[in-house]
Amino acid sequence: MALTTQDGYNLYNERKFKEAFDILFDAAAYENNAEAQYFVGKMYRDGDGVEKSLENALKWWKKARQNGQRDAAFQMSEIQTSTKNMF
Repeated sequence: MALTTQDGYNLYNERKFKEAFDILFDAAAYENNAEAQYFVGKMYRDGDGVEKSLENALKWWKKARQNGQRDAAFQMSEIQTSTKNMF
């Protein structure tokens, strides 16, 4: 039985990040799923199941925002604000 995007969200909530990333990345990249793109960005930001990368997080949140995911824009502004205050 093929795993669905919902299975990916469930695995994320169960903190099974590597398995969740594999499912959600496919939905984000190949199905252009805005919610999956948002979660992939979160996983890159936090290093959950993947190597931590703010650059990749911002890339996926930009795609999510362009596809109508509102929380992605908020996350992007939080990163930009926090990195400005670091220097």
